Amino acid sequence: MQRISFRLFIGFFMLAAAIIAAGVGLYWKQVSDILQRDVKTHVAAASEEAAADFNRLIQNDQQILESIAITVEDTYPWTDSAQLTEFLQRQTRHNYFKLLGVITADGAVYLSSDRSFNPVFVADVMARTQETGHYLSVRQPDPADGKDVLVQSVALTRQGRPVGALFALQDPQRYRPLLALSAMGNRGYSLIIERSGAPVLGYRHPDFSNVFEELAAVEFDGKMTPYSLREEVAQGKHFMVGFRGKSGHRFLHFIPLKINGWYMLSALPTTYVENQAQHLTGLSLILFLSVFVIFCALIFYILHMRAYSNRQLFTTAFVDQLTGADNFNRMCEQFSSKLAGLKGQAALIIFDINKFKVINDLHGYERGNQVLQRVARVLRENVAPEECFCRSTADNFILLLKYTDRKSFRARLKALTTQLRRDCTVEDSCLMIDVAFGIYEVKENIPFYIMLDRAHLALENAKKMSFDKCQFYDESDRKRIVAEKQIENTMEAALDHGDFAVYLQPKCKFSDGQMRGAEALVRWNRLEQGLVKPDDFIPIFEKNGFILRLDMFILEEVVRLLAAWKVKGYQQVPIAVNFSRLHLNDTRYIPQMLRVVDKYDVPHHMIEVELTESVIFNNLDRAQNVINRLHRLGFSVAMDDFGSGYSSLNVLKSLQFDSIKLDKEFLSGFENNPHAHKVIEGAVSMIKSLGIEVVAEGVETQEQADFLRHTGCDLAQGYFFSRPLPAVRFEELLHKSAE
Repeated sequence: MQRISFRLFIGFFMLAAAIIAAGVGLYWKQVSDILQRDVKTHVAAASEEAAADFNRLIQNDQQILESIAITVEDTYPWTDSAQLTEFLQRQTRHNYFKLLGVITADGAVYLSSDRSFNPVFVADVMARTQETGHYLSVRQPDPADGKDVLVQSVALTRQGRPVGALFALQDPQRYRPLLALSAMGNRGYSLIIERSGAPVLGYRHPDFSNVFEELAAVEFDGKMTPYSLREEVAQGKHFMVGFRGKSGHRFLHFIPLKINGWYMLSALPTTYVENQAQHLTGLSLILFLSVFVIFCALIFYILHMRAYSNRQLFTTAFVDQLTGADNFNRMCEQFSSKLAGLKGQAALIIFDINKFKVINDLHGYERGNQVLQRVARVLRENVAPEECFCRSTADNFILLLKYTDRKSFRARLKALTTQLRRDCTVEDSCLMIDVAFGIYEVKENIPFYIMLDRAHLALENAKKMSFDKCQFYDESDRKRIVAEKQIENTMEAALDHGDFAVYLQPKCKFSDGQMRGAEALVRWNRLEQGLVKPDDFIPIFEKNGFILRLDMFILEEVVRLLAAWKVKGYQQVPIAVNFSRLHLNDTRYIPQMLRVVDKYDVPHHMIEVELTESVIFNNLDRAQNVINRLHRLGFSVAMDDFGSGYSSLNVLKSLQFDSIKLDKEFLSGFENNPHAHKVIEGAVSMIKSLGIEVVAEGVETQEQADFLRHTGCDLAQGYFFSRPLPAVRFEELLHKSAE
C-alpha cells in the first residue's frame, strides 16, 4: 500500500511539474504579449503627450511673439531705437528667448543684444514672415555663435500695411526635455523630423541625416516596408510600427505635428518589454516554485499522515488493544480467505477460561490481563500462518485451524491445553486455569456467524462436562435450540389465544378411594405440533421468565373453576397449584395471588401452593418468609418432589408444611428392592410423626397402592387412580363423586 502511494505521489509530482512548466511558458508568452501591447499603448500615450506638449510650447511662444508684436506695432515708427532695444531686452529676459529682433520694411534691424546678422539671413526671415504671417525655421546655426537655434517670427503691420517682422531665436534645449520619453525609463527617445525624413530636433543630436535612409535596411513587423513607410509619412498618417535592426527590436511611433508639416518620431527598444517580462516571469516562477514546493510538502505530509492514520485505524479496527492479537473484526474480515486457503479442511473453535472472573476477583484485573496476554502469546506459537485466531471478548478466543480428523485434532487441542495451563497459570497461587473448547467442523458452505453459533453451542456443552471439555457440535443440539426458539416465539401469542389449558389430576384417599383434591397441570395444544409435554416447555419458561405469567394464568383458571363449581352447586375440592422458584424473589407474588383469588371470591383454603424441594432449599430464608405469610393468609402449602436429592430433613426441620408429596422416583423399581420398602416406610413414618399429610405421586399399580396404604400414606396421585383430565371431564368426575 505504501509503494502504491509513493508511485502515485511521483506520478502526481511529475504531472504537476509538467503542468506548472507549461503554465509558466504560457504565462511568459501571455505576459510578453500583454506587456508588448501595454508598452505600445504607453509609447503611444507618452509620444502623443510629448507631441501635444511640443505643439503647445511652440504655439505658446508664437502667442508671446504676437503679444510683443502688438506693443512693437503701437510704437511705430521706431524713431527711438534705444527705447525699442530696451523693450526687446526686457521681453527676452522675461520669456526665455535667446534673442529678440525687429526687422523693418527697409531692412533695418533692432536687436535685444549688441550683435549683427548676415543680410541674407535677415532677408530670408523677412521674406518667409511676409509670405505666411508667421514663420518657424528648422534647426540651424546661430549666425553669431554657430550654436543650433530655432527661428520663430510674426509679421508687423500698421493700419493693414506690413511694416516689418518680429523674430526670436530659441535655444533647442527648451524643447529637448519633451523628447526624452522619461515615462519609459529614459530607454527611448523622440525626434522631430520633416516629412522628407530630415531630422529637425532631438533629445540627442541625431547621427544620421535622413530617417528613411537609416531605416532602409531594417526588417519591419507585419507588411510594412521602407517604401510604404515613406508613403504613410508623406500622407500625414498617424501610425506605429515595429522593426528589427542591428540594435535589436524597436517600436516606432509617427505622430504628425501642427507646425511646418513636421512629424514627431518616438522610438523604444523592446528589450524594455523583455526585461519587464523576465522580471515579472521570474517573480511568478519563484512564486510558482514556492507554492509547488509547499504543495508537494503538503501532499507528502498528507500521504504520510494518511499512512499513519491507516495504520492507526487498522490497529483500532483490527487489533486487540490488550493482547496485540487480531480482534473479532479482523477475524470476520479475513475468515473467508483463510478458509479458502485451508481448502475446506478446517474447524472453527471457540474457547474461554472457566471461572476467569475468579482470577480477576482474587488477583486483580492486572493479573487477569497478564493471563490473557500469555494466552495470546501461546496461540501465536501454535497457530500456523495459514490459520488464524482472535480475541473476541473478555477471555473468549476464536480459532480457525486446519482439520483432518477428530482423533488428531483432539490430540492437538490437548497439547494446547497443556501448554496453556503451564504458561498461563497464575503464579504464587494454586489457581490453575482451565479451558473448554467448542468445535464446529466446517462441512458446509454457511455464513460465518452461523458457524460461530454452532461452535458456541458446542462450548456450552463442553462447560457442562467434568473431564472432557472438548466438545464437537452436534446437529441434535441445533434442533433442540431451534425448537426452544420456536417455543419462545409463539408462547406470548399462545397464552393470548388460549392455547394453554388447565388439566386436573385427582388426589384420592387411600382408605376409601374417594377424591379429596386435585393438582392443576398445564397443557399446551399447539395447532401444528399438537399437545406439547410440560417437560418440553416449562424449563424454557423458567429460563426466560415467562413462567411467572403462566403460573398466574393457571391460578386464575383454577379459581375461575372453583367459582363456577360453587355456582353450579358442585362439591368444591382443594386444588394444588405449582409455583416457580422465580416467585420467591418477586415481591409482587403474594399481592398478585391475593388479587386473583379474591377477584373470584374463592376461599383461600381451597388453594394449595406447591413449592418444589429444590426451590425451597436454594433460598431457605426467603421460602420461610413466604410460607409463613401464606399461612397467615389462609393458604395451605405443600412440598413437591420430596426426596429428589436435596437435604429434605433440613427443610422439614426449618419449615412448616401442610402436606408433603413423595417424589415418584421413590416407587421406581421398589417391588424388587427391600431397601426401598424400608426407606419409604421410614420417610412416611417420620413425616406423619410431624403431623404433616403425606401424598404419594406416580402411583400406577395395585401393588404400589396396597403398599402405600399399608405404610400410612394419606393421599395418592397417579395413573392407577386417574390420569390428568381436562376441566370438563374433571367436573363430570366431581359431580359423579358427589352423587
